[in-house]
Amino acid sequence: MTTGRPNPLIGFLTARLHLDRAGLLRTAIVLTLSAMAAFAVHPLGEVASALVFVLGITVAGALSGLASALIAALAAFLIYNFYLTEPALTFRIATGGDLAPLVVFNLCALVSGVLAGQLKDHALAARSSNLQLNSLLALSQELQSAARPSDVVVTVERAVHRILGARATLFQADDDGLHCLSALPCEASWHDFANGIAHAPQASGDSPLIGRRLELANAPVTVLVIEPLRPGKIKPAFIDAVANLVALTLERAALSEQITERRAVARAEKLKSALLASVSHDFRTPLTAISASASSLIAYGEKLDAETSARLLRGVVDECERLNRYTANLLEMSRMEAGGIAQPLQILGAAEMAGAALHRIRPRAGGRHVTLHAPDPDLPVAANPALFELVLLNILDNAILYSDEGARVEIAISAEDGACRIDIADSGQGIPEHALQRVFERFYRAGRPDATGRGSGLGLAIAKGFVEALGGTIHATIPGLDGRGTRITIRLPLAEALQA
Repeated sequence: MTTGRPNPLIGFLTARLHLDRAGLLRTAIVLTLSAMAAFAVHPLGEVASALVFVLGITVAGALSGLASALIAALAAFLIYNFYLTEPALTFRIATGGDLAPLVVFNLCALVSGVLAGQLKDHALAARSSNLQLNSLLALSQELQSAARPSDVVVTVERAVHRILGARATLFQADDDGLHCLSALPCEASWHDFANGIAHAPQASGDSPLIGRRLELANAPVTVLVIEPLRPGKIKPAFIDAVANLVALTLERAALSEQITERRAVARAEKLKSALLASVSHDFRTPLTAISASASSLIAYGEKLDAETSARLLRGVVDECERLNRYTANLLEMSRMEAGGIAQPLQILGAAEMAGAALHRIRPRAGGRHVTLHAPDPDLPVAANPALFELVLLNILDNAILYSDEGARVEIAISAEDGACRIDIADSGQGIPEHALQRVFERFYRAGRPDATGRGSGLGLAIAKGFVEALGGTIHATIPGLDGRGTRITIRLPLAEALQA
């Protein structure tokens, strides 16, 4: 990966080399100027020439550090003794009186050079530490993007290459030994080196590779191998810090995965408990009604008139259909939990499907008035016929269950902004405003007592999952009709828009 961001460690690795070269150049310049000052001793005098040497040594130390200052001081001593002290052009000292100025000169030059050089060295060390900290910070930020253990290897390789200018990968032990975790093939020399680090963490030999055994809790042996691609030496303490960051990332990703798995198990257990509760409660009422009707027909069949017998039989059929729908809801919810809806889609007429659902629900409507309003009967949507009808039946069943005799239920279908809009509104009990956002949750009943409500609490959840799987939206608003009740609005993309 190539980005425009600066690479802190590359600067750290090359800075010392560049500065050393620049220091030698600056020292050479200073020495040249000092030599020129020595040749100008007669017009300037010995004292002025000596001060030029002191200045040159100080500048050398300030620019290039302690080593350059010491080299400059030694060179200045030789030049001063050779050119300025009598006798000239020789290192001999003529009299004892010439020794004191020479010693004082060299001491002053050495002290000033050492102080300036140490100051420069400390500045370079501070800069180097700052570059290392910036590199570690950038690496830490990059590693934070790895959410799973499988992502850590890719992130480490990418981040180390981009930020540290080096190749890197991870090796981990299993029953067959140490193996490379990289998606790219690893060289045999890397395998051998990683094996050596795994068994002897401090042994690296003369290999250009750098390795660290990561300290991980409750994890197999893991080795980080780095190959610098730039000149310069990386400090061991810095490599240790990088290894610690990688180890922390691996542990964090492993813990995150464990937490996710535990949450998934907890959700599955919660769903299972809710499903069992739904089956035990919501199936009991239809079964009781079926049992009562069947028992009456068996016990009093000959004594009942035709109208009563037909009513009891119709009740059995209605309750069987209700049980069938509950079973379908549970099945579809299980499919959603297992990985979504994978059903073949067909181009369907929205009005035609609504009419079919209306025909099936009308026998259960009792004295409620259920109507369909579809100005454009040919609006096409892409859906699975059985699931689409199930969604409409679930919403219509809710409207009927929670409305009184004589209430109105209306289905309105229209085109709106390139989508098919389906409104199912009623004039029934309605939903409290605070519960509008929760009515699509599994097993949620908006303040309706279980003793009177027959719904399983899955109908609207099924509708939401199916509609969103098709790229649509569904929401509930109040009021519905006549200033009362609820309005459920579904928007599905038109089939032409999907094909385009």
